[in-house]
Amino acid sequence: MRNELLKKSIFSIGIVSSVDGKNIKIRVDKDKNLPHLFFYGKLVKNVSVGLSNYVKILKGFTEIICKVEGEYINEDKIHTSKEYASEKQKINRYLNVTIFGFYDYNHRFQHGIKEMPLIGSECELLSKEEFEKLHKLSSENELTIKLGVLSDEETQQINLSANKLFTGHIGIFGNTGSGKSNTLAKMYAELFKLENFIENSAKKSKFIFIDFNSEYSGEKTLTVNKRVYKLSTNRPLEDHYSYSKVPIAENSFIDIELLTILSNATEKTQKPFLNRAINLYKKISKEKDGLEYFKNNLRQLVLRILKLKEKNLAFLCIDRYKQILKIDDDIIIPEWHNKYSYFQCGGDTEYESITDEQYKSQSIYINANDYNFPSNVIDKFLDFLKLQLLYDLLDNRVQNDHIYPCIARLESIKRDIQKVFTTDVNISDDIFKDDNIVVIDMKLTNQSIKKTLPLIILKKQYEEHRDKYNKDSSLHIVIDEAHNILSENSVRESETWKDYRLETFEEIVKEGRKFGVFLTVASQRPSDISSTIISQLHNYFIHKLMNENDLKAINRAVSYLDKLSFDSIANLSVGCCFIAGQLTQFPLSVKVLLLDKEQRPQSETVNLDELWKSDEMGELPF
Repeated sequence: MRNELLKKSIFSIGIVSSVDGKNIKIRVDKDKNLPHLFFYGKLVKNVSVGLSNYVKILKGFTEIICKVEGEYINEDKIHTSKEYASEKQKINRYLNVTIFGFYDYNHRFQHGIKEMPLIGSECELLSKEEFEKLHKLSSENELTIKLGVLSDEETQQINLSANKLFTGHIGIFGNTGSGKSNTLAKMYAELFKLENFIENSAKKSKFIFIDFNSEYSGEKTLTVNKRVYKLSTNRPLEDHYSYSKVPIAENSFIDIELLTILSNATEKTQKPFLNRAINLYKKISKEKDGLEYFKNNLRQLVLRILKLKEKNLAFLCIDRYKQILKIDDDIIIPEWHNKYSYFQCGGDTEYESITDEQYKSQSIYINANDYNFPSNVIDKFLDFLKLQLLYDLLDNRVQNDHIYPCIARLESIKRDIQKVFTTDVNISDDIFKDDNIVVIDMKLTNQSIKKTLPLIILKKQYEEHRDKYNKDSSLHIVIDEAHNILSENSVRESETWKDYRLETFEEIVKEGRKFGVFLTVASQRPSDISSTIISQLHNYFIHKLMNENDLKAINRAVSYLDKLSFDSIANLSVGCCFIAGQLTQFPLSVKVLLLDKEQRPQSETVNLDELWKSDEMGELPF
């Protein structure tokens, strides 16, 4: 009893003097205005304004937890100065606190307002045990991630519940150099080294890291047990033996939406043409001998072309026919055909006497026998596009000038696609193989590939996982520098392409959780990212942000942040961040611990002092 009374006398700091909604004013006892208090020979930090400073208000058996957001003083002018031993005793100190939770009857913290305090209710400091319990974010039997310590109380470790963290979408935001890449790498590196994860999760959960700056492809970054695809579009196609390629299957590439985007096809003219070509592709692919079926189509088209009455259309079709057969030399029209055909001479009655057998004996017809399907999907589908174009031209369904630009655009990006994708026919598009962690390193790719490749891969993986989902697996998509592909303000692409790209990722963030698909995005410009995506995130790690638009985007999306925390975002030091969301019932200011040097993402700022030092003198040369 004596110990309890002593503790109560030390930890009691004042009484409630005003209640205005959830805003409470506490008058602090005059002998509790020191920065520290002594309790059993140990220093106890006294209450003050801070990110991790809390008080407890007692109302009967209910313990109301409040956060200190401000303080002020006023002078007691009611009594005469003779009653005070010193002038300091005239000063009354008040704390402005806001209610954000309470301890229930089992002494577990619950967020929200259960009861309001009364004027005169006693206010106490939290004990060390209560402070630790308040910041315990996981239960005893849960897998935990060791992330860091409280930024203003470094003796308090912050361990996160792996279940609460990774069963939701995560947003990591902060200016360049603020430490967001280390935060991303830290949480996943800690997960990958958990013994339970290694034993039980390797085949049940898959992780894809989209890496725009080669930060996570190091041998030991994140984990050694990963598959890295190091892609490049900066070298000739023939010189890509040293770079890995992402496999893509036929059915993944032959997709109307994807092809519409890649070819920038118009909605009313070129997209229907692409649809007809895809249907032709699928129809011929189902045939027992698809190659012979394709050759028969070519031979029939040749007969129709040679019988054309329109000279210009005939030679245009001959050009498209040559492109399919990969013939560079001019095709010689038979001498008798030159004399009698309509497309050469404008018509002649003797034209009708030329038989099909005479046409079939010519080299232009026989050339079709030498055709073979290309070994890669892109070239093969381009041949089907040109075959469909021939049908449409001969049926007077389309104009060449309206359709061929769509084919030409696919031709123009073909080499870039072949540099980063393995497009061989009948290849498996399993990017994981025997691993469950994949890093797609796109540092050496051009802007076009940076925008299209993640969409192709992630859309395929999401749909495949969604269709096979059985509640015994999960897919985790991690995108660093996410503004590269999730921006709403991009002007380098058509509105159709931008809408399709954003709609795809918005579907993942809105519907993915139902199917065990979880998205992690990290960016230095949250204001550039789709507001739908930002608002659907479950956990936020907010590093230093200075831009007004970025701060507004965070303020709109993160309702968990109190005013003091929000006002502190612009002043956070490197490595410190606010954690808010389903992980914790109130925002925490956390200093994320650095990974070992060999495990850190390769994003450290160059040390100019070391760079500019003279090798011989060991000092700056000026």
